[in-house]
Amino acid sequence: MAKSSYRSLLSSDEFVISCGTVPLDITHKKVLLVRERKTNEFLLPKGRKDMGEDLQATAVRETIEETGYAATILPLKTATHATNDHGGKHTEPIARTERKSGDVLKTIYWFASSVDSQGAHQQDTQQEGEDFESVWMNPDEAIERLTYHDDREVARMVIDAAFGT
Repeated sequence: MAKSSYRSLLSSDEFVISCGTVPLDITHKKVLLVRERKTNEFLLPKGRKDMGEDLQATAVRETIEETGYAATILPLKTATHATNDHGGKHTEPIARTERKSGDVLKTIYWFASSVDSQGAHQQDTQQEGEDFESVWMNPDEAIERLTYHDDREVARMVIDAAFGT
């Protein structure tokens, strides 16, 4: 008899892949959030993967689009089941969350990103229908202000790994 384990099968019209980051300015110990102006929700930048785009590229693109700040994936030392981890820092997803909207399951892969709070802020990077304000906060304030519990937990994981808090 086969060992019992969790399995799931969804067709491509039943799920969407999304990626996002917890954007950090390591030098100034700040976290970048986006505030949805219509709802006043504080969120981590994220969005849907384009066809053929890899997960890290999606996370970086969405961070830049939603915040207007240049971002790069930030390697951190965190636990992972990825193979060939030689004990150093890596750029694997820090976490994965799921959200259900109607009959569609959204899977979000989360990464840490490096952003310069003193760097140039680009205008008009958001997609049609998006109305975000970029807001820099200290790590504790960012965790407190995030609207959703799972976003707070993801941010806490990244902040702890980056700043050792």
